[in-house]
Amino acid sequence: MNNTTIAPLVLDGWFLLHQFFRLPPSPDVDNDSEQFQALQDLLASWENLGDDGWSGVYRIVGSGTDFMLMHFRRSLEALSEVEKSLQRHPAGSYLELTSDYLSVVELSLYHLTDTLVAQAEEQGVELGSEEWCSIVEGALSEELTKPYVQQRLHPTQPDDLLYVCVYPMDKRRNDNQNWYRVPLKERAAMMRDHGVTGRRYAGRISQVISGSMGLDDWEWAVTLFGRSPNDFKELIAEMRFDQVSALYAEFGSFWVGYRVPTDRIREELSG
Repeated sequence: MNNTTIAPLVLDGWFLLHQFFRLPPSPDVDNDSEQFQALQDLLASWENLGDDGWSGVYRIVGSGTDFMLMHFRRSLEALSEVEKSLQRHPAGSYLELTSDYLSVVELSLYHLTDTLVAQAEEQGVELGSEEWCSIVEGALSEELTKPYVQQRLHPTQPDDLLYVCVYPMDKRRNDNQNWYRVPLKERAAMMRDHGVTGRRYAGRISQVISGSMGLDDWEWAVTLFGRSPNDFKELIAEMRFDQVSALYAEFGSFWVGYRVPTDRIREELSG
């Protein structure tokens, strides 16, 4: 295994499904009051499932859609049950799916990977060997005991950050700008600097990074929770100047909106 192009170690958490829905111009909420009340009750029951995940409802402004439902679950099968529950719901005929995105919450461990590779080289341990795999397994097990790691892998919905911004992204693979051919140590350094920028927004923005290689069209989905939509604009503009974004990042569409409390779902649907 070549230590120059080795992939970073990654820890995976909850499966994540973003769903985007459009409503008819004037849904007949009054005549179907019981159906919409049942939908509100269903979504309220998903708001906090403990170790099994949660769902959130968000009003999207612009972007050709009206609402986003975001579902965190323990398994792909559990997300499938969410889809079926909504499709078969009496009010489901009002929910026109415009887009969705499947991913898995992840934590990339660039610094740890770089450290372990350096230690392996010093000790003469061959990357990919049985001894290397044992070292990696022990290091990942130790990471999983850390509370902040578990919080990153199984994030909760922030009560004080009511705005949301979601977008997919890739790392460039051009001839002269190929992230996957950059030496590990350089990638780790760029990601460290990128993280420093993000930490300056602690308390204003909380982020969830989810991987989607092999699961959907892009490589990652980024979900940001913020105190103000302007915080998203400021953070993303500043991060564009980080080397990792300036040279290697490709971005998809952006969806921005605000959280809808479950007791106001009927009101939002009829608005």
